[in-house]
Amino acid sequence: MKSITFFMHNVYAMGGTVKSISQLANTLAEKGHSVEIISVFKGSDRPYFDLHNSIKLKPLINYQLHPLNFKDLIFNRISKYTSLSNPRLLSQYEPGINQFSHYIEKKMIKAIHKVNTDVIVGTRASFNILIAKYANKSVDKVGMEHMNFDAHPEAYQREILNAYTYLDKVTTLTSADQQKYQTHIQTPVFVVPNILNEPRLNNTKKKLITAAGRLEFEKGFDLLIKSINPIQQIVRQFGYQVHIYGSGQEEAELQQLIDQYQLHDIVKLQGPTQQLNEKLSISEITVIPSRNEGFGMVILEAMNQSNIVVSFDGNVGPDSIIKNNVNGYLVEHDNVDALSNKLQRLINQEFKETVIIHNAYQTVAAYAPAAIYQKFEALLNYNAPH
Repeated sequence: MKSITFFMHNVYAMGGTVKSISQLANTLAEKGHSVEIISVFKGSDRPYFDLHNSIKLKPLINYQLHPLNFKDLIFNRISKYTSLSNPRLLSQYEPGINQFSHYIEKKMIKAIHKVNTDVIVGTRASFNILIAKYANKSVDKVGMEHMNFDAHPEAYQREILNAYTYLDKVTTLTSADQQKYQTHIQTPVFVVPNILNEPRLNNTKKKLITAAGRLEFEKGFDLLIKSINPIQQIVRQFGYQVHIYGSGQEEAELQQLIDQYQLHDIVKLQGPTQQLNEKLSISEITVIPSRNEGFGMVILEAMNQSNIVVSFDGNVGPDSIIKNNVNGYLVEHDNVDALSNKLQRLINQEFKETVIIHNAYQTVAAYAPAAIYQKFEALLNYNAPH
């Protein structure tokens, strides 16, 4: 069986990509593959999500306060005050470029070059670019796209396409994104969606509308809050609450918006949670208000926990999972009024065993570990014709 190394940003932090890679790594380990994870950053003792005990972890930069981490901490502090230590080899379009330094990127490149498993898998575009350039020729180089092609700025797209021609394989989360990439590059592109591996809980439902994710502009939680404003009296009348789970840069702005609309009694920022499936199991409706969503793991998690899911159309992820009026609802992209109207109609309904929920269960089954493993195994065993 082929051995696999995942090259990740931070397996110790919360995030959709972290969860999906952790679950894929676990599935591969359970099937008998030798799996290791190189995590560029480490800030806590344990990975955020549980990992199979056979998986080897190799952090590169440890920010935990400990004498052994002195060098990492010092170089991190220096990089905040001088441009001399700025990264020079990592893509300048990397969204989190300010987290990196020349010291860090040198450690990344050295680690990539030392990988001697059968396969190395990059998990974000800038890492895939480095892998294309610095991984050993004997190692199968796989670039995973966890966003979607159109989500990247045009200059970044050009850099990505140029580098990806030097990869052996590319994966996307959706067939729409696969087709997009395949029109630009000859490198074979495979669809490998995220795994859903959560038990379905049979908890009593409460009058809750739930949303979850990083509190960043692209996730659109401000649009959700704005959609609640015109129907706030109806939300109160029917006894509903809106709970938003996550942390991020927009937290203060979102709280200001809640206060501005006087929604503090019905809209609550709940912080991050490691028990999202339990929160969803008592919720009736889940909203994915993203401006841009490459996949939408929360969509599947919510469907699995018997939620009615509402999202904006025009996003690769929601469009690929949600069939409007069949297994959930799609409203016009960025249209706050449309979202508001849809939520108003839904909170007037009684949530029993509806057709929408049953159809959603069928959707979820296609993302079970066994189904996604088959797709990944096909990628592992594929040999491009010479």
